[in-house]
Formats: sequence, structure tokens, C-alpha cells
Amino acid sequence: MFDYSQGDEGYVLLGRMEGDVPGYLSYSADEGEVVCVFRGAAEAEAFYMHWRARIPGGGWGAVQPSSEDLIRVLQNFDLVSVSPQPDPGVTEYLYSVEDFVRTLREPR
Repeated sequence: MFDYSQGDEGYVLLGRMEGDVPGYLSYSADEGEVVCVFRGAAEAEAFYMHWRARIPGGGWGAVQPSSEDLIRVLQNFDLVSVSPQPDPGVTEYLYSVEDFVRTLREPR
């Protein structure tokens, strides 16, 4: 179902084109705008399949950007939800974009 755009890192976003501008699965919280980041394409697809009736629009797909491209995307958000769980009521941990970017830049 998904087309996988491969980059050089493991993190995946759910994305689609909104006109000529790429959009990514995100939501608003009291603390700011939250972007959803997944640890792999299979995880992103499972999340999408569970919630697709509530995710507006069509054309969603897994996007696996390089680290630098991911950092550029994240600069448009305040918080990151890593591997959000599809089950309602599960505790979700949000990370500041700055903290998440710092971990991306750390040597492995």
C-alpha cells in the first residue's frame, strides 16, 4: 500500500503532498505542534492502518528522510512523538524538537 522513499536513516514520517508543499502527520497540543515520528516503515503503516478513518485526506505514505532532511522538517514543529501507539489511552511521551535533534546528531 505504501511507497517507501528511502533515506539513510531509520526514522520514518507519514507524509503527503498538500498542493506543492509536503505535509506530515501532526497534531496540536497545549504545548505546541507535535509531529509523529516512527522507528520504521512497518510501524508507520500499522499506525496509519489503525487510524486511517480519522486521518484526513488521502495520499499518505511512509517517508524515510536523511538525518539532515529530518532535522529540517522538525524545525517546523515544537514537539516530537516517537512511535505513537495506535491504542487509545496509552501514555504518549513527547520530546522537544531540540532534544530529539540532539540525539540525532550524537555519534552512534
